[in-house]
Amino acid sequence: MSDRPDLAPVTSWNQGAPAINGPDVVGASRGKPFLYAVPTTGERPLTFSAEGLPPGLRLDAATGHIVGGAEQEGEWRVLVAASNGHGHAVRELEIAIGKGLALTPPMGWNSWNAWRRWVDADKVKQAAEALVSQGLAARGYAYVNIDSCWQGARGGPRNALRPNRKFPDMKGLAHFLHGLGLKFGLYSTPWTKPWGCSDAEAIAEWGGPPLMGSTSGERDEDPIYNSMRNSLVFGFVPHDRYVGRTKHEADDVAEWAEWGVDMLKYDWLGTDPLSTERMGRLLRDSPRDVIFSICTDARLKHAETYTRWCHMFRGIHDTADEWPWLVRNHFHADEVTNEDWRPHIGPGHWYDLDILALGPQFQDQTSTRPNRLTEHEQVAHMTLWAIYPSPLILSCDVTKLRDFELRLFANEEVLAINQDRLGRPALRVFDLGETPRDGRPPRRLRAYARELSGGKLAVALFNFGPEEDSLDLDLGLLGVPGAPRVRDAWARHDMGRREGRLVARVPSHGARLFVLT
Repeated sequence: MSDRPDLAPVTSWNQGAPAINGPDVVGASRGKPFLYAVPTTGERPLTFSAEGLPPGLRLDAATGHIVGGAEQEGEWRVLVAASNGHGHAVRELEIAIGKGLALTPPMGWNSWNAWRRWVDADKVKQAAEALVSQGLAARGYAYVNIDSCWQGARGGPRNALRPNRKFPDMKGLAHFLHGLGLKFGLYSTPWTKPWGCSDAEAIAEWGGPPLMGSTSGERDEDPIYNSMRNSLVFGFVPHDRYVGRTKHEADDVAEWAEWGVDMLKYDWLGTDPLSTERMGRLLRDSPRDVIFSICTDARLKHAETYTRWCHMFRGIHDTADEWPWLVRNHFHADEVTNEDWRPHIGPGHWYDLDILALGPQFQDQTSTRPNRLTEHEQVAHMTLWAIYPSPLILSCDVTKLRDFELRLFANEEVLAINQDRLGRPALRVFDLGETPRDGRPPRRLRAYARELSGGKLAVALFNFGPEEDSLDLDLGLLGVPGAPRVRDAWARHDMGRREGRLVARVPSHGARLFVLT
C-alpha cells in the first residue's frame, strides 16, 4: 500500500452539475423557527425548488434555504430540486415535524481545538465563511459552536449570562450565521464556574470577569450532586466546581433564544440527571429548537434520562491528536468503563465521541499548528466517528485546510454512512490481538459493521499494529448471504463482488471503510 491514504479527490463544490447532499430526513418542532439549507454542490448560481413542503414552510429559490414555521405535526416527503446550466438534481427529503430533533448526527464546527480561550466574534465569522467557501456547508456541516470563554457578567433585564467584550453582538452574530444557512451553538455548565480558563487568564484576555456558569451561590446540597462527586472515569470532581443553589438556567435559556441559539453544549463532571432534566425541560419549552449536548461524564445508569432530554451525550475524556490517546479513549473506552451505549444510540440521541481532533489545531492566540496524527491515523479517527456513528463536529482552523483535509472531511460517501437515516450503531464483529512467539511484530486488528438503509452494510477495518497487515473477515459473521458488491468508500472505487470473505490490506495505525450491497 502507499505511504499515503487512498482518498478520492473532492470535486469542487461550486463547479459542474448540481448534487444534493446531506441526510434525507430532517426533524423540527411545530411552530418554531425552521432553517434548513439544502446542502448542494454545483456551479453557482443555482435555482432551487421544492414540492410538498409542510404548511408554514417555504423555500428561497436562490439560496436553497427552507425557512418559516411548520403549522402542524406530521411527516412530509418533499421533492427538492436544484438546477444550473450544467444539469438538474432531484432528491426526496423527509421533513418530520414533531418527531424530534437530530434525527441524524449533527455536523458542524466547534471553536475549542482551534482557538481555546482566544476565540472571538471575528474568528467565529471567519470559520463560518470558511465552512461555506471550502464546500463543507455544501456537504452538510451546519452548526457553528462557540465553546467556553465567550461568557461575561450577568446583567440585563433577566440578569442572564452576558457575553464578554470579545462578542459585542451575539444576536447579530446569530443573524449572520443564519443568513449563511448555518446554525449557532453556545457552551455553558450547571456549575458556578465552567472549564475554559483561570480567573487570571480571563482578566488578562478580555479584562474579566472570571467565567460564570448557569448557577451561582453556595453549593446545592441535594444528595444527587454529592453522589456524583466521584467520577467513574475522571476521579474526584474539583471542589471549586459545583452546582450552586441559585439556578439561572431559565433566564439564560430565554436570553439565548432571543439571540437565536440552535445548540447548547452543557459541560460538567458528575453529569447528573437532575441538572440534565432541568435544562432539558427548559430547552424543550424554548421558543426555538435547540440541540442539547451534555458532557463530560455521562454514565450508562442514567441513560434513560439522557435519551429523554438530550440529543448528544458523552462520558469520555476530551479527544487529543495523539494516537495512543485516540486508541485508549475511543477504541478501548468501553473496555475501561464496561458500558455498552449501543441500545441507546439512534435517531434523536447519539453517543458523542467528542469534537474531532483533526486538521490544524491550536498553537497560540493567533496561530494553529499541523496535526500530530499521521494521515493514516487521521483516516482511522474519521472512520470511527463516521461508522459509530458520532456527531461530526470539526474543531480546527477551517480557513487553512489542505487538500488532504478536504478529502477527509468532504467525502460524500463517508458522510452518507454517518448520516444514514436508520441510525443503527456499529457492532464490533472482529477483534484480533496476538504477539507471535517468533519475534514478529504484534498484530492488533479490529472490524466494525453497521446496518444502513437500502439493505446495505458499512464495514470498517482498523489496524492498531506497528506494520501494515491483512484482515480476513468472514462475511458469514455479518449475516451477509451470497456474494455482495463491495465499494471502497474512501477511494470511491467499486471492488466487484466478494464471495464469503472480505480480505483487505490495512495500513499501520490506519483504517479501510467499505459499503456492501
